[in-house]
Amino acid sequence: MKVSCRSRAGLTLLDLIRIGNKLSELRLKNAYTQDQLADMLFLSHQAISKWERGVTLPSIDNMCSLMELYAVSLEELLCLGSITDTSDLDKLLQEHDHQFLIHEVLHDKVEGIHLQDMIHKLSREERLFALYLLIENHQEISEMLWPRLSLEERQMIIHKYIEGKVQLNQVVLFKMMTANELNKIKESSR
Repeated sequence: MKVSCRSRAGLTLLDLIRIGNKLSELRLKNAYTQDQLADMLFLSHQAISKWERGVTLPSIDNMCSLMELYAVSLEELLCLGSITDTSDLDKLLQEHDHQFLIHEVLHDKVEGIHLQDMIHKLSREERLFALYLLIENHQEISEMLWPRLSLEERQMIIHKYIEGKVQLNQVVLFKMMTANELNKIKESSR
């Protein structure tokens, strides 16, 4: 599940897994069980569990109650700070929502991590989401990323290139493309 909100800088994605971990951490720090917190907020313990697993977010009313109960700001509760430790990609993927992480990586908000570093660790749907973001943001497909794409993904990009919806550095990519991929582009330009 992807949640977004508008900010001055444009679209901001919320990292549900990170928020869930934060909510769990704050609950434990204040020595509450899920049942105790649920009773205080007039909810079920299942609702608290869903928040802490990053499945759903608390309502705005519940966010306000949590901010007051834990004496934290909304920014802290929503983990709106930047990703700081980028030394372990597997840990990053484990601790963050993948769509959030893809978004942040593609917008150069995660230092030292590029899409080609992580694409092989993503599911098919996540890979397509990443490529969709690349195309929608008019970012170039790099020479480091191209060899890591599946044939299906390459065909999709070639199709988008033919439609004029994606930028490709032709000189670099033509060197890496298979003869079949080159023929497809040549046939379309006739």
